[in-house]
Amino acid sequence: MIVDIMQLKKQGLSKRAIARRLGISRDTVSKYWDGSPLETVSYGPRPKLVDPYQNYIIKRLEKYPELSADRLFDEIKARGYKGSARTLRRYVASIRPQKHREYKPFETLPGEQAQADWGHFGTIVVDGATYKLYAFVFTLCWSRVSYVEFVVRTDMATFLSCLYRALAYIGGVPREIVFDNARVVVSERVGKIVRFNENLLHFALATGFTPKACWTYDAESKGKVESMVKYVRRGFFYGREFNDLIDLNHQALDWCNNKANIRIHGTTGEVPFERLSDERNYLQPLSESAAHPFVLEDRRATRTNLISVEGNQYSVPSRWARQRVRFRRYENHLELLDDRGVVDTIQLEYGRGKRIIRDEHYPAHELAKQRKTPSNPLQAKFEGLAPEAEAYLQGLSRNRVGSLRDQMEKIIALTKSYSPVSISQAMQRALKYGSFGYGSLKGILRRYESAPESLPEIDGVETAPLSTNLDVQVEKRDLSYYGGLGAAQ
Repeated sequence: MIVDIMQLKKQGLSKRAIARRLGISRDTVSKYWDGSPLETVSYGPRPKLVDPYQNYIIKRLEKYPELSADRLFDEIKARGYKGSARTLRRYVASIRPQKHREYKPFETLPGEQAQADWGHFGTIVVDGATYKLYAFVFTLCWSRVSYVEFVVRTDMATFLSCLYRALAYIGGVPREIVFDNARVVVSERVGKIVRFNENLLHFALATGFTPKACWTYDAESKGKVESMVKYVRRGFFYGREFNDLIDLNHQALDWCNNKANIRIHGTTGEVPFERLSDERNYLQPLSESAAHPFVLEDRRATRTNLISVEGNQYSVPSRWARQRVRFRRYENHLELLDDRGVVDTIQLEYGRGKRIIRDEHYPAHELAKQRKTPSNPLQAKFEGLAPEAEAYLQGLSRNRVGSLRDQMEKIIALTKSYSPVSISQAMQRALKYGSFGYGSLKGILRRYESAPESLPEIDGVETAPLSTNLDVQVEKRDLSYYGGLGAAQ
């Protein structure tokens, strides 16, 4: 650049023209106008407050590499350090040996391994209840074919059902599947010794794979599925709109089929579905006997025959009140068991705080509803007064005038003075106009006796017409009587 400036200068161009020609600033042209850069003043490093303590700090870190900056600050402060803790932290960070993890590529043979994991994706509302939303992600290691399904439950039955659907999606079973250390996989772990969940072992035996648990706090030991969870998060879920859980899973399956598994994979450089066609030759066949995985559980029923599952209460046959209830728990239903086998099936509901009651679980209550004669003698006697008595009694109970028992006994006593037909007609009128109570009913009966024609007609109740041969005597007065009344005023 200096040579270009000097040649253009010899051609007679100005500083402005040279700057425009070379696309640099005029200050830069001025700097090299005489053929050498302007001399710059060089300053040495500024002394730092921590400088007198550098040797001490280095020796301490060589002996104890994990010593914290806070500890070192307290130590050198006692030796006269006047700087801040922040300054010391920056210095310690600059000299502390950095740890770099070593990553070794791990490749598997076709059909050798798959990896499965959960990912948390916020929340979703299902049947009015807010659930945490999880994605079950399954990756076949050699072909990189992946299966994704979203769920709101992470119980063992749901986990095994998702796992079976993933195996069905790839069309076979690999020799081993690597999981994390979740409770649905590992029941206990001490170092390298792993005790797997018993239900997972039963499922693994039925389908033909060997379960493996990754190292604790080491997600990279199942890095292929971890990378897939990240890809699902940014490549599918972020910005995704959906109506409900069913719609979300429809979109996820479509994304697996038409995006994730047909793209050219960044590591293999091939299409996962195309590699899967080769890998299927090394997969074991999937047994249909494991198509509906379940786990055995039990609950203690309340005195009202209710058991609690996933925040909802379900009725069971009354013989299990206050007893332990054994059942097979599937993904979406329960099968109640006794010594002879399955005795009932209960469909599981989403939501929380629900009570799902089935009338057939309470046979004694159903028999009571079906009785023709009430079990209470007073109620039976009252409802026998007239066909309308049962409906009238319901209205009487809502009227809250006096004691219900006292009102019923008084109305029953009216049968001594009035016929069943009269009481029936009176109750019809009371029901028509919503007039309930002993006094009201007795008033209607009296009007039937004394002046039935004064009662308004209602459907089904006839009032007697006035007689045409009424003998009514009217007092006759002389007209002068009325004139006298006017004069008096």
